[in-house]
Amino acid sequence: MRIEHMMRYAPLHAASFAVMAFFGAVDAAEPELANSEICVECLQIRLGPPVVVRGPFPDELDATFTALKLANGSFRGFSANGATYAIEGASLWDMAGARQAVLQPGEPGSINDCGRWLTSIMRSGDEALGLVHQEGACNYSQGRTDKSMAIATSADEGLTWTDLGTVITGPDSPLPDRITGEGDCTMIDGLDSYLYAYCLRNSDWQTIAARAPVSDPTNWHKYYEGAWSEPGLEGKATAIGFVGQGAAYLLEPGWVAVVATDPWFGGLRLSLSKDKVSFVDLKEPLVVIEGSDWDRPAATALVAYGTMLNPDNGSNAINRHFLLSYLYVPPGEGFESRYLVHHEVSLAFGDRPTPVQVGTALTRWSDPKHEIYVTSTGPLTGDRLAFRRDKTVAYMLTSAPEGVASIKVAECSSDWPGHLDHTIAEDGSCKANGYVRERTAGWLFAAEQTGSVPVYRCVNAGARTHFASNAPDCEGLGSVEFLLGYGLVP
Repeated sequence: MRIEHMMRYAPLHAASFAVMAFFGAVDAAEPELANSEICVECLQIRLGPPVVVRGPFPDELDATFTALKLANGSFRGFSANGATYAIEGASLWDMAGARQAVLQPGEPGSINDCGRWLTSIMRSGDEALGLVHQEGACNYSQGRTDKSMAIATSADEGLTWTDLGTVITGPDSPLPDRITGEGDCTMIDGLDSYLYAYCLRNSDWQTIAARAPVSDPTNWHKYYEGAWSEPGLEGKATAIGFVGQGAAYLLEPGWVAVVATDPWFGGLRLSLSKDKVSFVDLKEPLVVIEGSDWDRPAATALVAYGTMLNPDNGSNAINRHFLLSYLYVPPGEGFESRYLVHHEVSLAFGDRPTPVQVGTALTRWSDPKHEIYVTSTGPLTGDRLAFRRDKTVAYMLTSAPEGVASIKVAECSSDWPGHLDHTIAEDGSCKANGYVRERTAGWLFAAEQTGSVPVYRCVNAGARTHFASNAPDCEGLGSVEFLLGYGLVP
C-alpha cells in the first residue's frame, strides 16, 4: 500500500504518522560512519516488564511523552494530540491523573492552527525550554498537513508558555494531498554548548538533525554535507539515515541514543552516535514488533513514539538505568485504546561482543481475587489492567540467536465465554489448541546455556489457567505441563 494512501485514511492527526518513516528507510543513503570506536556489540540491555501508566485515551498520546521534575519534588508529564496536556504525579510511574491543557492550536491561518504538540522539555536557568511540533494548512481527511517546529519558554514549570517563534521548517511548500515540512523532533542538550534536534523530513521519511547554541535557542542550523551550515528555516539537510526521532543523551559515554519503530528490523531499534550525526545500530530490537500498522484496528499491536527518560528528573539526559516510554495500541484495537507504557531499562558496557544483547522480562502477573495468572512480555491492557506484577520468570530474547537453536514463543488467549486463560506456547500452536494468538513473546534457547534458566509452562487445574515458572514444582502454584525452553537469568 502506498504511504500516501495509508495516511489519507488513518484516523489520526498527521503527527501520528511520524513513525511511518520506516517506509522510506530502504532507499536512503547512509552517512559515512564515524563511530567505529563504539562497540555496539558489547552492550547488554535488560528491559523490565512493560507497565501501563496512562490510558486508554482516544484523544492524546499522539507524540513522544516528555516530563519535568518540579521544584516541589513531584513530576509533570506532557501528553499531546493537537493540544498539549500536563499531568501531575509523584513519579514518572504516576501519570494516570487528570489533565489540563497548556498549549492550544493557534489562530486560524497561522502556522500552528491545526495544533501544537510539546515533544521535549528541559530546564534552562530559571525557566523551562520546550520544543513544540506545529501543524498548519491541514485537511486530515485528505492526508494533508504541513509540519514545523517552534521554541517556547515557561516560567511556571510548563503550565503557561511564551512562544519564541518557529525555528525549523522544510524547504518544501504545502501540497493538497500529502504531508509536507519537517517536524516530530525531539531535543537534547549535547553538553557541548549546543542543543540538538532529531526530526522527521516528510518528503522522503528520513531523519535530519539541527542544532542551536544553548545561549540562543532560537538560532537553529541544519546538518548539511558535513557542516551545520543551513538555516533552520527552509534550509537543506543531509539525511542521517532512518534512525528515528526519539532522542536522548547517554551521559556516561557521551553518546546520542535514538529509538525508532522499525518492523523490518523486527522491533523498536536503538541507534547510537558519538559525533551526533553518524549512527550505529544495536543488532537486536529492544521491543519485538509485528507490523505496527497505523490503519487501525489491525491484527498486530502498534508501538510508536518511543523515547528514553531519566526516572530521577524526567529529562532525556539518561544514565545506565533509564525508562523506555512509548505509545501502545493493542492488537485488534483502534486509536480509542491508546496507552502510555514504561519499561525500566538497565544498560551494561562490556569490553567484548556478547552473544545475546537484549533480554526482555517474561513476567507473571496475578489477579489474587480470582486466582488467575497471566504471563507476558507485552503490556496488560483493557480488562487486565488490574493485574499486579508477581514475578519475573526469565528474560526472553528479542530475536533468534545466531548459531544456537531457539524456540519462537507466542502469547495466546482463550476466547471462551466467561473464562480467561492466557498462556505462552511455541509459535504456531495457539490456534491448534483452541486459543487466539496475541503477539510474539520472544525467543527461548532450545537447550540449556550458560547463564540460562528453564521456563516451564504450568497449569492451575482449579482455576483452569496457565502460567510460567522457572521452578520444576511451579512454586507450588500448580503443576508442570512441559518445559518450553531456556531464558536468560532474571
